[in-house]
Amino acid sequence: MEPKDITIPETWRALDIPAWRGPILIIGASDSGKSTFARYLYTRLAAQYERVGFLDADLGQNSFGLPTTLALGVNRERGDLSFPPVGSRRISFVGSNTPTSAMLAVLTGLERLRRFARRMKLETLVIDTSGLIDPLHGGPALKWAKVELFRPCTVVTLSAGQELEPLLAPLRYLPDVRVVELPVCEAVRPRPTEARRAYRAACYRACFADAPRFPLPYRRLAVFPDYNFASGRLAALEGADGFALALALVESANDAVVWLRTPWTGPEQVTALRMGGLRIDAETFQDIRL
Repeated sequence: MEPKDITIPETWRALDIPAWRGPILIIGASDSGKSTFARYLYTRLAAQYERVGFLDADLGQNSFGLPTTLALGVNRERGDLSFPPVGSRRISFVGSNTPTSAMLAVLTGLERLRRFARRMKLETLVIDTSGLIDPLHGGPALKWAKVELFRPCTVVTLSAGQELEPLLAPLRYLPDVRVVELPVCEAVRPRPTEARRAYRAACYRACFADAPRFPLPYRRLAVFPDYNFASGRLAALEGADGFALALALVESANDAVVWLRTPWTGPEQVTALRMGGLRIDAETFQDIRL
């Protein structure tokens, strides 16, 4: 079975996907069809296996979840093709819309999600990565770190030429890894920067437009990396397991309480407040780097 709302190239249909197990890493530049392929792959696998996970690691243009987060969702049962997955879900807050300024937070968040995936005893896990591939900004190094972290059984790349060669050159010789090299999907249309910004703003608006104000006594909480409660700063309420319970926007603060706008209503106990590196404009919901 295939998603009804995306175009599927014949090169994708010809893949022997039923033979794929374990972690599957999807790599490509922005506008390569990477996320579309990841969704197609997840749907194919969810029709076959009982426990399939989808890990969205594209901080700026998420397939599900909110910008600035890493999200892992699991299907409910074999044949459940819902997307985003509607079973168990965990979210790790990074606080940036690009991995270039938050690579350590990306990797620690991915490790936390990897451990969760192991506890869920997934039969296979689709990992959609960001479009960062520029060596000058650490793209290949970050992708290789993800390979080391997840030790995927299959790596799928979508490229228009030689742009992924810094990563592919050693990857082709890594034992026990199947490398599947695909061309860029012709049906994908490039999205300009303003369209990407508008997408993130729409996500923030949906999350915060009607969110109530919430007073959080913070003196007995872990607040990190700092106590800069600038108005509009993006943050996350975290539980004891280190995963995000909900995102929040700072409104104001005094010596004891920080007032937040957040959709969080409990009943989980908040144990930490993680401050992000972005401010969200109260009127336009555009994100701005602090």
